[in-house]
Amino acid sequence: MSAVATHHTIWGLVPAGGRGERFGGETPKQLIPVAGRPLLAWTLERLLRAGLAGLTVALPESWLHTAAEILPGEDRIRWVPGGDSRQLSVAACLASVPDDIDLVLVHDGARPAVAVADLRATIDAAADDGAAVLGRPVADTLKRVEQGAITATVDRQELFRAEKPQVIRPELLQEALGRCFPDGFVGTDEASIVARIPGVSIRAVVASRPNPKLTQTQDLRLVEMLLREEIES
Repeated sequence: MSAVATHHTIWGLVPAGGRGERFGGETPKQLIPVAGRPLLAWTLERLLRAGLAGLTVALPESWLHTAAEILPGEDRIRWVPGGDSRQLSVAACLASVPDDIDLVLVHDGARPAVAVADLRATIDAAADDGAAVLGRPVADTLKRVEQGAITATVDRQELFRAEKPQVIRPELLQEALGRCFPDGFVGTDEASIVARIPGVSIRAVVASRPNPKLTQTQDLRLVEMLLREEIES
């Protein structure tokens, strides 16, 4: 582990309370078997390998009875019922975080192949600046479209595709959530709600390895290939 991360206590938040409607099927996508075990097991194990003190995972309430089977024998994980939205699930996870935590790391349950080195780099950046997001520069040419027609080319030089994890000081995330709920703001990620706090700086950390999220069935082949590469290496 890096020098900065060694001196900070980090707790993971995994809001895996959604049903994954775009993926389809009776079982939530984060619990489907991939490369021989539940997808979520791969994710949680990867996070713990990065040196987190523990994790809180939000699952659909009807699936909480299966929680102990996801990563058997692991006592660093707390399980809570998820909310009706990602923000509510994040809030439910955050409520269970111990008082002595310096940083919280929010990650997608369906993003199991994130590199441990990238997790640690994002933690280090947040330890310096208070908040950091893993992602990568936009490589494709971007177009603005109106009513099905291209109207402009968007300059991609300053654009960054945000992924997970997003690492934030817990008091910042708590304040950000507290600002969202009264005015009904729904962010697309944690950085988008934290950015509403005046004066907050969020560091962009460039990923060194593929970090796909399982969203649709066609994503499964890539995710499984990346996990199997690690098993065989």
